[in-house]
Amino acid sequence: MKSDKIVISITKNGSILGKRVAAFLKAGLKAPARFASQIGLDYGYDRPAASEIQTAFNGYEVLVLIMATSVAVRSIAPVIGNSQTDPAVIVMDEAGKFVISLFPGHWGEGNRIAVDLAKFTGGMAVITTASDVNNLLCLDSVARKYGLTLENPELLVKYSGAVINGDPVVIWDRWGINETWPENVRVVTGESLELADNEKLVVVIGYREPLGIKSDTKVFGLRPNNLVVGVGCAPGVPGTRIIGAIRRYFRERNWSTRSIQSLATIDLRAEESGLKAAAQELGVPLQVFKEEELGSVRDGLVKSDFAEKNMGVGGVCEPAAILGSNHGGLIGAMQNLNQITVAVAILGKDYLAEL
Repeated sequence: MKSDKIVISITKNGSILGKRVAAFLKAGLKAPARFASQIGLDYGYDRPAASEIQTAFNGYEVLVLIMATSVAVRSIAPVIGNSQTDPAVIVMDEAGKFVISLFPGHWGEGNRIAVDLAKFTGGMAVITTASDVNNLLCLDSVARKYGLTLENPELLVKYSGAVINGDPVVIWDRWGINETWPENVRVVTGESLELADNEKLVVVIGYREPLGIKSDTKVFGLRPNNLVVGVGCAPGVPGTRIIGAIRRYFRERNWSTRSIQSLATIDLRAEESGLKAAAQELGVPLQVFKEEELGSVRDGLVKSDFAEKNMGVGGVCEPAAILGSNHGGLIGAMQNLNQITVAVAILGKDYLAEL
């Protein structure tokens, strides 16, 4: 996992400014060893600056490089990967007159930090990203604002290019985003989605998947993490089968698994390696509840013969999903998928939008 922010300087004056910038950003600071004591650091680096920068490039989310742009570019050139994995890189001169967003980063954070730093130093922010220059709404900023996860983030560049060039874009908003979109963006909020022949880029906002999309149409997703999957299973069921059951359940309902916030089950299954493996593969936590907790919300739910037979309780997946979603609404009823039962609930704060 990458660390947050690091400031790297190469000159004495740059190191003095670097200490101020690091304090402002609550970031780490790397300065040459010969200047370390002069700015109150216990130690500094004594290897080539390029080596220090390249190591930081792979270890931090944000780099602030106080040096000439030519030095910064030559230093990072050997380690540049792609826009989805590379960190944000900001370059400043040692007087703080110009703050250049060299790499905005996959969330566009570099542009925001450059603006903030320019205000801090009294300098000028240099932003060259076309969407920012033209004040066009960026999907990464929308995702950040509404707490959504980017699905197929490699399509961010395609969306930005389409918006900048005036190409048709369709947004299927099943979530309720209150934003002003560019003129070439058509917003659809209904339950179904129909595309014109020239509409080849679709942005889906919500946990649903569009139907009938042609193979040459690109689909970019902004997904809320708001679905809790309740799972009941027999002992010893492997994680691959549990994952397969969950994916099948979601595929049959045209939902995205990227919206799964957590898995939930009974504490009797808390140590099942299959459930742990499934949660790990999905990158979500596993919530567990006691039988008395499940029983408190079981009234009105369908009795599970599977749960009664395998665990001696009246049902696991539906009440676990409800409890895991903080008493949200059950949007997917129990389904028995060969020794695995699955149900889905949506977080309580989002359930009203479903009604």
